Amino acid sequence: MKKRILIVTLNDYVIYQPTILNLYDALSPDFDVTVISFQPQFATKQKDSQRNIIYLQTNSWMSQFYQKFDFVMSKLAKARKKFSPGYIYYNQYYHTYLPSILKAALQKQKSNADIVIAVDFPALYVAQSIFGPVHFLSLEIDNNTNRYYRLVDPAKVKSVVVQSQVRYDYLFPKHLLRTFIIPNAPVFIPAIKSSAERKDFIWAGAIDRRLAVIECIEFFNRYPQYKLILKGGGDKKTQRLISEKYHDLIRTERIVIDRIYLPEGTFIEFLSSFRIGFCFYAWGLIHDSFNYQTAPSGKMLMYMAAGIPVIACRIPGFTFIQEAGAGVLIDDYEPDTIFRAVQQIGAEYERYVAACYKVAADNSIDKHISPYVKFLKEE
Repeated sequence: MKKRILIVTLNDYVIYQPTILNLYDALSPDFDVTVISFQPQFATKQKDSQRNIIYLQTNSWMSQFYQKFDFVMSKLAKARKKFSPGYIYYNQYYHTYLPSILKAALQKQKSNADIVIAVDFPALYVAQSIFGPVHFLSLEIDNNTNRYYRLVDPAKVKSVVVQSQVRYDYLFPKHLLRTFIIPNAPVFIPAIKSSAERKDFIWAGAIDRRLAVIECIEFFNRYPQYKLILKGGGDKKTQRLISEKYHDLIRTERIVIDRIYLPEGTFIEFLSSFRIGFCFYAWGLIHDSFNYQTAPSGKMLMYMAAGIPVIACRIPGFTFIQEAGAGVLIDDYEPDTIFRAVQQIGAEYERYVAACYKVAADNSIDKHISPYVKFLKEE
């Protein structure tokens, strides 16, 4: 009989978390794997129908209460930050309400799991309170002032999966835990389309102002000879702003918004039709967040697997792109800056494409995940 593995997360967008999905697929031949997530309702409504995923439900009245409460408190927090710059308000919907639902669900699963893998610190804290020592998968890093960061017990962390050594050192600077560095990357299969067939530009992933998507669109407003596809779900307010502010670009199809979900393999094939991709974050977000400074973006490595050179913000997490020659890092999002990056890539396009494939091959998740699967089999 196969051992039972439980992967638990507080997020409601598991279909956009390739590390979880790839880990599930890698473990399934040897284990009975179940993922516990939440009913998708914000970034997407899409569910994964191919894997064994339990989707937890929230109470609509309680959800509205916490969301309105968080809205008011976030406004007050902005005012308080003027006098206390270090003050951070933590969303109570995510940090209080969802953990309470997850805790109740895990109580029911207590006898149904031989191995538990908790995704990020709030889920880790909840899982430790129910199961004791568990394994930890780090995807998103809250700054280490987060209360769950202080509440989890490193002595009850059986292993850590994280995307880079820098991120591990930030999370556990005083602890030598069993660690597996696994990039947030797809399994690499060379794209079937030649670079000569490629055209247009692609923004893959969340359509969210915090990711500087508006600044990206301004480039196409200034240079209307180019076309951008916005591919992904995201923030409704941002999408409404784009629809209103860039109505003419949308009407003339210089910008096309495509929210249709594609599974990983199909998505990479879709990406391979495009010439250049973007990966931006708002500079304020980068300044305030270690997570974004060191972000091992999943969409970045999707671009690489599709052979798409990228134009990206200059952050420590993206230095490997410049070092590999797989894209151009920029220090501002001015349209002229982006145009120069486009020209730079175009001048040696085939070399950039080849570098992308090299990065994708080096980071292919199947190479890095095998030792972790072996470790869990031997536990």
